[in-house]
Amino acid sequence: MLRKKTLKHTVRRISRKGYLKRQKTKKRVSKKKQVSISKLIKEADRLFSLIVRQNFANDDGIQTCYTCGFKNHFKKLHCGHYLSRYYKAARWDFDNCRPQCVMCNLWKKGDIVTFRQNLVKEIGLERVEMVEKKRDQLFKLSREYLENLIKELQMYGKT
Repeated sequence: MLRKKTLKHTVRRISRKGYLKRQKTKKRVSKKKQVSISKLIKEADRLFSLIVRQNFANDDGIQTCYTCGFKNHFKKLHCGHYLSRYYKAARWDFDNCRPQCVMCNLWKKGDIVTFRQNLVKEIGLERVEMVEKKRDQLFKLSREYLENLIKELQMYGKT
């Protein structure tokens, strides 16, 4: 037996507020929303971390922690910073970052003393002091700077 729709259901559907009005309005062309600065920073951090961790890895993807010597695949290690990421001028500086294990980077808070000693041995005291001078620089992140940085990191990652 066929079931008939009651009048009550059809009236309810038609009498919704703005039901007919919504059908008549034209679709608005939405402007392309700009990506927020925090999302740009997150993407730049992701790309930079991947480049730092891959650069020090061997052909099998294995690399050693910069401070303790623990060996693991680069995907399981972190991008450790000598100066904290709080200092924006040194945040994406390749002299400031090296691969670190989770234990050193998180639990030992970067093991800064050993990190600096190894950094001085590797790149020299002069370049380490240049990185340390970036701590005092005022640095304002702009959308254009971050977009250009992301493009550079993408190009650097492809080579």
